[in-house]
Amino acid sequence: MPDYKNIVYCTDFSEQADHAFGDAKYMAGVTGAKLFVLHITQGAPGGGPTAKEQEAGVENLRTHYASEGDVEYVLRAGNEATEILKFADEQPGALIVLGARGVGALLGIFGGSIADKVTRHAKAPVLVVPSS
Repeated sequence: MPDYKNIVYCTDFSEQADHAFGDAKYMAGVTGAKLFVLHITQGAPGGGPTAKEQEAGVENLRTHYASEGDVEYVLRAGNEATEILKFADEQPGALIVLGARGVGALLGIFGGSIADKVTRHAKAPVLVVPSS
């Protein structure tokens, strides 16, 4: 089994993302890796949410994606695919886990879905979990 040190679970709070959370928790448990629950908000990179918004956002992640073990909840601002890729690059031995929306073919006409972009450009392995 690969030696994953960090599981980067990405969520947009969609049903598909929620479905992928079980796989991310499972992979973290099996490998003993740290689980990062990552949500990207719209906005300028680095500008991001205020400290109060950051705290509320992290608390929302913690409540929605409760998990045991070594878990860190992260909120960032910017372009979703770009920020996911940057964050994953900062985590050695990462596996990126995200849900598939099932509309990648249609979105491909307009530049691709976030999952497509992450999969194409990631240096780390990516697990795209289909919705059932």
